[in-house]
Amino acid sequence: MTVSILMPVKNGEKFINETVSSISEQSYSDWELIIVDDHSTDSTVDIISSFCGEDSRIRQYTNPGQGILPALEYALSQANGSYVTRMDADDLMPKDRIQLMVNAISSQPTKTIVTGLIRYFGLKVSDGYRAYEEWINDINLQNRQWTQVYRECVIASPNWMIRREELDLNQLQYPEDYDLVFDWYQKGFHIHCIPKVTLYWREHPDRTSRNNSNYQQRAFFNLKIQKFIELDLQNGNLCLWGNNLKSQLTKHILKSENIPFRQFDLTNYQSLTAVKDVKLLVAVWPDPAQRKKIEAFLHENGLEQGRHWWYL
Repeated sequence: MTVSILMPVKNGEKFINETVSSISEQSYSDWELIIVDDHSTDSTVDIISSFCGEDSRIRQYTNPGQGILPALEYALSQANGSYVTRMDADDLMPKDRIQLMVNAISSQPTKTIVTGLIRYFGLKVSDGYRAYEEWINDINLQNRQWTQVYRECVIASPNWMIRREELDLNQLQYPEDYDLVFDWYQKGFHIHCIPKVTLYWREHPDRTSRNNSNYQQRAFFNLKIQKFIELDLQNGNLCLWGNNLKSQLTKHILKSENIPFRQFDLTNYQSLTAVKDVKLLVAVWPDPAQRKKIEAFLHENGLEQGRHWWYL
């Protein structure tokens, strides 16, 4: 089965040699790499052209629009594979990634997303990124992605595989990787995690997620709170736990949408028992002992994570 690898790129000359080489060295050989250049002003196009001349499986296009969304849509329109995966131009694939993902998805039912573990690398990886690495790997290994979907993006954007006919990139909004995950969540996709590292995620100061306003915390909160209102709030009585930046951003969005809610802090969260048909957003991530205590309280009161309450 041919695998189509979609790769948008803009000014990727620093790392794209390593990235494409990691794809060329895959143990699984039936793939096509579709690179869409988003109007680079460095030597990216020349580097890609050199690879295209050496390997007919690599094809290069120019983005007919501007930005990563039209680049991805155009890449998908050129794809011929039965399966589709993503890659960014600054990351690396372990040599067996495509083989592992093909083996996994071919044995899974329809409406399955295959992912794997991630590992950050670079000159310096912050404690925050290491914490995210630990968190995303843990929830994927334990198959708890959908219960955690409002906390962070639960699938790394360059680290999934899907059947070609099941991938819909139309009408996504920024941040597009998170919006795509919400699309899968809404449609009831199953996530299958390979218990091996399938993405080496490069941390560096020029990453798009560090420098583009579409990927900043406010953009993430606007997306996920709107999705919560659409997908999970329904007719419940909304409560918000915590008093921090997350809760402030959430309050602003809820008020702008005229959504009524009650707010509690961690000193009086037991008063939640007086609220009927509760839908709870927990805007804090306390230490493990406090989390265990809070989660036990919610469980004892018949509140199920992913149905009645969610971490932000």
